[in-house]
Amino acid sequence: MGHTYKDYVVTEKIKYQGDQANNLRYLLEIPLKTRKEQMVLVIMKNPSLANKNKSDHTINRVLKFCYTKGYSKVFVMNLYAYYSTDPKGIAKLIHNNQEHLAIGCENDSLLLELSKHVDDIIVAWGSNTFGCTSKYKKRIKDVTKLLEGKNLFYVEKVSKCSWYPKHAQVWSTNSGINMHVWKPPF
Repeated sequence: MGHTYKDYVVTEKIKYQGDQANNLRYLLEIPLKTRKEQMVLVIMKNPSLANKNKSDHTINRVLKFCYTKGYSKVFVMNLYAYYSTDPKGIAKLIHNNQEHLAIGCENDSLLLELSKHVDDIIVAWGSNTFGCTSKYKKRIKDVTKLLEGKNLFYVEKVSKCSWYPKHAQVWSTNSGINMHVWKPPF
């Protein structure tokens, strides 16, 4: 079930970049009604339901957090561009040696390019919910190498092994939570 975007979102200016024929969403660019001119890139695991016309629970949580922090524009990307509300969708592709289809051919180049233009990058992919641990950790390594030299932030906490920053789906909407610099554990 989809959600609507909240009133602090400039809905008519939301931009979507994806490949619907292959079930991919590379980017949601969502402007917020704030006075600051700060942009943030939030990197999660994979898209669920949100697009240009409808939001979902996780995107609404991200937007509320970013709005309370004063960001004017939120760019939402993922480790994997493949739409899947069930983690088994990604796992199936990985098990069939088709991880490249889950990542999407434009994902990494877009992540790299966008990282050059935002003020902050928040990593929020959460723990490994679909198995394939070595592939998941390798994907995290690949993405963090793309973003080398950038300060990567996380919200609230990371797992004990430090691979997994808290997923945005479970961020507190309390605007008092601070971001912390995330250091890859490798």
